Amino acid sequence: MLTATASPGEQAWLLRRGELEFGVFSGAPVVEVSPRRWALDPAAVRQTAAARRYREIPPGQAGSLRFEFAPQFFPPHFDRGPGTDADRRRLAKLLTGQEQFWASLRRLRLGRADVGEVGAAAGMAVVAEVADPTDRLLLLRRAGLPEEELRPRTSQRITRQQVWFGLTVLFAACVVAAAAWGQLTHWALGPLLLIGGAVLSLLAGAVAMRVLAGRSPRLPWLDAQFDGRPQAAVPHPVSLSTELLAEVASRYGYFYGGPGTTGRNETSHLFVKCRPGLVFGTPHTLPGPPVFEPPAEAAGREQWLRNHLDGRNELWVSVRHAKLPPARIAAIAGAEGLSPVAEFTDPTDLILLLRRPSAPPRAPRKFRMSFAGFIVPAAWALLCFGGSGVTAAVTGDEHLFAIGFSLTLLGVPPLLWVLRVFPRSTRVGWLAGEFTGKNSVSFFIGQFDVSPELVARIAAHHGYVFRSQTRTRAQGTLVTYVRYR
Repeated sequence: MLTATASPGEQAWLLRRGELEFGVFSGAPVVEVSPRRWALDPAAVRQTAAARRYREIPPGQAGSLRFEFAPQFFPPHFDRGPGTDADRRRLAKLLTGQEQFWASLRRLRLGRADVGEVGAAAGMAVVAEVADPTDRLLLLRRAGLPEEELRPRTSQRITRQQVWFGLTVLFAACVVAAAAWGQLTHWALGPLLLIGGAVLSLLAGAVAMRVLAGRSPRLPWLDAQFDGRPQAAVPHPVSLSTELLAEVASRYGYFYGGPGTTGRNETSHLFVKCRPGLVFGTPHTLPGPPVFEPPAEAAGREQWLRNHLDGRNELWVSVRHAKLPPARIAAIAGAEGLSPVAEFTDPTDLILLLRRPSAPPRAPRKFRMSFAGFIVPAAWALLCFGGSGVTAAVTGDEHLFAIGFSLTLLGVPPLLWVLRVFPRSTRVGWLAGEFTGKNSVSFFIGQFDVSPELVARIAAHHGYVFRSQTRTRAQGTLVTYVRYR
């Protein structure tokens, strides 16, 4: 489950997963996917392919998965024949005054051709379509709207909150009226009937909400949440499949991020805004993401690099810390018998992995430097707090105990970042050592002072994918990565 605010690393993972599902598996006859290139687990790729009605076939190259579009092996998508004139007139009435409209074929009891004809007569065209075996939804949009990103435009004549508020007010008014009536008539049949009617109205309203709120002809509670906010907790529609909800969300640039809560103890889905939605008209040219610019070569850094390469079979180098161009680093490493085997970059840094071709595979380390984030503060607390306590017990001076307690509180938070005092290249190497081959690893990301994007890419190089994270005030963000292979 994602936390209240998705980190850049989480958003990047969701974006990759969503783009794979809705961009790559888009109906192409054959799709070949490299899980390592997408930084996704092969099981997740296979699950995504099956959801898009692709079946796996033998791959064309090592390290890749190959799929063919085979809808005949999956339940067919929903479709229905022509509707009646009454149903078409009903749709035309619903389109009156609308600029944008989601049409459910199942609820409207109309076929795709019917919706297209009625929409064209109203000056609207079908601009998007999503379907699964349970329903097919068509997005109608009026011509002549401004050039803009897709936004929810479905007007809401009434919302769930308004319905529940109205039912609650009605029930409370009936109870108060019945109580007053009972005081005047000594609780005759009338007050009891009034309370019974209020209870029946409340139950009928609850049933109506369960039946109608999931899928209405206008889908008033479906797309209104995807209005550009960073995250949207969408109550799960009763009669709308999760696949259709995720498809609609992807059109607005939202991808599924796990279960969420709406604050009313209702089951909901959490969607995270990862990219712009569909853009109609000529999209505005947006600047690309910033790219890391290697620093100018600094005096003495070539000798520093040679000293660190001497006798090593593997070395992680931060270009930002080395203050050397990547090509110069590769040349110096080549003279020492090492060559770049992997590189990881984002706007903050460029990380190179240098390795000797004849070197044996590196054995996983049992000790991880992230343990220092627990051991050093614990040792400090034992030294200050425990030592002062023993001294106070021996001397009888209670002030020593208070001094030790204060030193513990003041010293532990700075010591949590003890790894940051080391050079960045060293910290990157220690970070890579966190991925020891265990099924799951957890560490505080702030100790290494490396961006979440670089952490995710280094993790993917070792076969790990992001699982979850939690935040604490004292120690920062604790991330968990898991290994499925």
